[in-house]
Parts: sequence; C-alpha cells; structure tokens
Amino acid sequence: MQDSVPFQGERVSLRAFEPEDKPGLHAFLNHPDLTGKRYIPWRFPREIPLSAKQVEKILEKWGEEEKAVHLAVVLRESQELIGHAFIEWGWDPHCPDMAIVIAPDHQRRGYGSEVLNLLLDYLFKSTSAHNVSSWMAEWNQAARGFVQKHGFQESGRWRRDGLRNGVFYDGVPVDILRPEWQQRAGGSNHGA
Repeated sequence: MQDSVPFQGERVSLRAFEPEDKPGLHAFLNHPDLTGKRYIPWRFPREIPLSAKQVEKILEKWGEEEKAVHLAVVLRESQELIGHAFIEWGWDPHCPDMAIVIAPDHQRRGYGSEVLNLLLDYLFKSTSAHNVSSWMAEWNQAARGFVQKHGFQESGRWRRDGLRNGVFYDGVPVDILRPEWQQRAGGSNHGA
C-alpha cells in the first residue's frame, strides 16, 4: 500500500463513485446472488430489483451523506467496478461502522480481504477509531465466517431484525477493537 494513497492495494483501489459508474452499479446491485446481501441502508427493500433511476438516486443520496463515505471497489488494472465499501461515523466518531459487498463473480478471490485490510488500516492508523463494527444477517454464514477470519467478534444480536422467505432472522453485529487489530496486524504499533 502506498502511503500517499490510503485506498490503493495490490489489486484493488477504492475511490468515490462517479456518474459513469451507474451502469456497473446497476448491474452489481441487481445481481440475483446479492438478494438480501447488498448494502443499501435506506428505503428500498433488498429483494426488489432496482431501476436505473433508483440507482441514480442512490448515488445522489450517497454523495449527500455527511457522516458516511461510499467507495467504489475497482480493479486497479482495468478499473472494473467489482464492489462497494461503506464507512459511517454515527454519533460516536471513535466507533465507525463499515460494510463491504463484492460482486458474486469476483468473490472468493481475496478482493474482500484486501478491501477490509485497506479500510481497517486507514481507520486505525489515520483516525481516532478504537472500535470498528459491522453487521450481517444470521443466515449469511459466508459473511460471518469472513469477518471472524479477520478478527471480528460477534457483539450481540438484533432479534427479528428482518424477514427472509417469510421467516424472521436476527441481525448479528460484529466488531474489532484497536488492540485486536494491532495483534492481528503483527503487534506493531498502529496508533494510540
């Protein structure tokens, strides 16, 4: 990772969404394998396909948020859009929330791990974050295994957080503390 570009890894870069990303984002958000997994934290049910106009409004909304940043995950060589990363600073700037969604055609190739490491490095090296959290549905075993592999721990349950195929499911919040990240990163001092 280059020090001057915090969101550039070996194979992926994270950058702001641009108007030319609309077609790729439209295809990405409507991929059938992302039903119930895509991260759109407002208004649209996760199971309903989005129109091009709705995707345009989502991009506009993301650009207007004051306490959140939405980043396009792109392959460095081709600049192909392969995902979406999100960081939100809610009421406590020391405890940001994050999410990563990688397009199904690009999953299980290490891109999600690279994005997660870029974001955690940034949050723990360049901000006052002492706790980074995320959440996923209890039925999403792949996501739960992914975050646990990277040092996140379950930190509770949101009972009956959603409905899928007519059955209630719990939301599972997870988090990683700065000392846990430091230990995972090899024990080096990555900030206070």
